[in-house]
Amino acid sequence: MKKIIVSILVSVPYLLFDAQKYNELYPLKNANGYIGYYLSDGTNVIPPQFCSATYNTDGYYLVSKADHEYDETGRRKEEHIPDTEKYGILNSKGEWIIGLDNTYSSIGISGGFIKVTKNDLNGIVNDNNELLIPIEYEELDPMYSTLISAKKNGKKGIIDIQNKILVPFLYDEIHGFHFMNDKNQFYSIVRIGDQYGVVDKSGKYIIELIDIELISITDTTIIIRKNGLFGLSDFQMKTIIPLEYNDAYLYGQELFFQKDHVNYYFDPAGKLLRKEKAETD
Repeated sequence: MKKIIVSILVSVPYLLFDAQKYNELYPLKNANGYIGYYLSDGTNVIPPQFCSATYNTDGYYLVSKADHEYDETGRRKEEHIPDTEKYGILNSKGEWIIGLDNTYSSIGISGGFIKVTKNDLNGIVNDNNELLIPIEYEELDPMYSTLISAKKNGKKGIIDIQNKILVPFLYDEIHGFHFMNDKNQFYSIVRIGDQYGVVDKSGKYIIELIDIELISITDTTIIIRKNGLFGLSDFQMKTIIPLEYNDAYLYGQELFFQKDHVNYYFDPAGKLLRKEKAETD
């Protein structure tokens, strides 16, 4: 049976929602239980024929169709016959991008990209169902613009939409992505075993691998954790906020730290902005 791996298909009642930046199609279920799409002026674009359908997902619409049994009155039963469900994707004009006759084991929308799967490997296709990223990755996680976190042969790296390797496939984990204001540079936390480091978009180390857990990055500082306590360091691992807090994370444009039932808010450079008593249950 095919599965949708990102956007979950559901049976849709008579619902409307506000138009966003794409031309909106609205799911509509008919008396026989099938779903089609229409425009806000009531124009019927896709006649009811689907068993399930999604709302707008980055300008795409995921639909499914399956075989059903019927009761003695000729009414269709809601449950579909096992292993008959097929999935496809429409664009905002109601045109097929991936038809129901596709051979993918799963399809979905992730970060504005169409992700497809075969034989437990993932790739990305364009609006013409042409491969942009070959189906050879164990994981694909689009992050920003054309950057994609990927896993291949058990290791993680970063590629772009042209399938160019930016950060080599060396790491057990990549997370904590931080984009600079101009969006032309980013840092990410990498891990090999119990050692953590920070690399830039070319894979160059900003912080070499060390035996301290790295949590969140700003332009010039990084939240760290050791022995269960949190602090803040610069990229030379010089202490800015000592390792004495019970919790810490990046909170919008501020750093949040907590200890002794008090919340502390710092700017990204580690300057105290305010503190307040933490709420308790």
